Amino acid sequence: MQTSISSILLLGGLAGVPVLTAIVVAFRMRPAKQSRTGVAAAVLPALLMLGLFYSLAIHMHQSLGAWPTSIGERGFPTGLITHGSIATNYFTILLLVSIFTWPVAFLLCALIRRWRVCVYYLGVYGFACLVCFGSMLLAPSQFLNWWWD
Repeated sequence: MQTSISSILLLGGLAGVPVLTAIVVAFRMRPAKQSRTGVAAAVLPALLMLGLFYSLAIHMHQSLGAWPTSIGERGFPTGLITHGSIATNYFTILLLVSIFTWPVAFLLCALIRRWRVCVYYLGVYGFACLVCFGSMLLAPSQFLNWWWD
C-alpha cells in the first residue's frame, strides 16, 4: 500500500492527537489552587532535557571548532563523549517514560476520583515535553543530523 504521507508523520499524528487531547482535558480539570511545587516538578524534566541538549550543542561547537561532519564520536574529546552520553541517556529515559508510563498514569488519574488532581500536573508535564521537543528542533541542522543519527 502506497500513501503520500510518510509513516513517521502518520505515527506522529496518531500519537499526537491523544496527547493533545489529554493536555486539553488536563488544563480544563485544573485545580482551583495549583501547587507551585507540583508545576515545577512537572516542568523540570523537560527543562533539564532542553538544558542538556543545548549545552551539548554549545560544548560540541566549542570543542570541535565547528559542527560535526560525520556520524559518531570519532575524534571527540573525552569530556564531550561523556556529555553526549549523559544527554542521550537522559533523552532516552525521558522519551520512554513519556511514551509508555505517562499515558497509563494519565488514564489512572483520570479514572480514579481521588487522583484526579494529578491530571493537571500530568498535562503540564506532557505540554512541557512537547514544547521541549519543539525547541530542540530549532537547533542547527548539522547538530540535529548528528543527534538523530
